[in-house]
Amino acid sequence: MEPNYANYSYNELLEALETIDHHAYPDRVNSIKARLATLDDKNGNVSIRGDYKDISLLLFLICSVLGVMCTWMLIKGNENDFRAIVGAFLLPAAPFLYWHYKKKWKTHAKDLFILNKEGVLYSFKGQDAKLAWANITSIELSRTRYHSSLSFESKHKDKSIYIDIKKFRCSQLTVENFIRKKAAEHGMPYYKSTLWRGKKRIA
Repeated sequence: MEPNYANYSYNELLEALETIDHHAYPDRVNSIKARLATLDDKNGNVSIRGDYKDISLLLFLICSVLGVMCTWMLIKGNENDFRAIVGAFLLPAAPFLYWHYKKKWKTHAKDLFILNKEGVLYSFKGQDAKLAWANITSIELSRTRYHSSLSFESKHKDKSIYIDIKKFRCSQLTVENFIRKKAAEHGMPYYKSTLWRGKKRIA
């Protein structure tokens, strides 16, 4: 009996696509892919930008105010107060902190990674990397106690892409579902490192 894929949820469709025998049931595979396409958001793209905030002005104002207060305390006769002496150094340091964090924000402002029908586009600190799905040999999603990352292994090792997801604003479930779908479509292994013990399993 032919399954009614119209009643399947997105995750159920992904699971069906991962487990079905692609050679024995090509028509069912096409039906699942067609159903998944109708459920994709917009054009089936996942676009994620960096989460770096421009805190340069805030730091400048805080350091300037504290520096002025500590300098005033020293002028008023509290020259033996070590905290006031240290705090006074914040005044000349304020412009440097402003410049440093402004430069850092400009460097990371355009960080992004995009998953679409063609492949993976990744930009970090102005360095771009791009991989087509056809050139990806395996995908690994790693989650530990302190970090979450994606690794796209390529036929050419020097073109492989490693992404620290925590540096980006994103729905990890959306990303995971999209990757599971692409891995199933292209017949590539998709691994999940489940815990911080370093174990790896095929999802």
